[in-house]
Amino acid sequence: MGWVLHRLSITEGSYLGLLTGAGTPPPLELAMGDRVLGPVTIAPTDTGWQVTGALGTAPLTIGTHTVVVRVAGGEILDRVTIVTGLEAPEDLRAELGALRAELAVLKAAFRRHVTRGG
Repeated sequence: MGWVLHRLSITEGSYLGLLTGAGTPPPLELAMGDRVLGPVTIAPTDTGWQVTGALGTAPLTIGTHTVVVRVAGGEILDRVTIVTGLEAPEDLRAELGALRAELAVLKAAFRRHVTRGG
């Protein structure tokens, strides 16, 4: 398809981006999982197409949620991750700690593999 979406901002619950590519842009939508949050407005500009859409309140639920801007029912052009809740910073730190520990194990295993010669 060849479309590229550059996120410009997220302000007061509204997504703003610049879509570039050749031809007439496809219909886009904002979605979270299987749930479509709403349509996206596409307007021509001098440098491409301005993309705007309301994120709504669905992502403002305790936890980590990813909202995507996608071609209607298909290719994902951008992802926005929203983290809410009192425990969110601690959850992220714990997750990062677990990833670091896993990476340390993988590094050690890789080093053993390389020093043994395969």
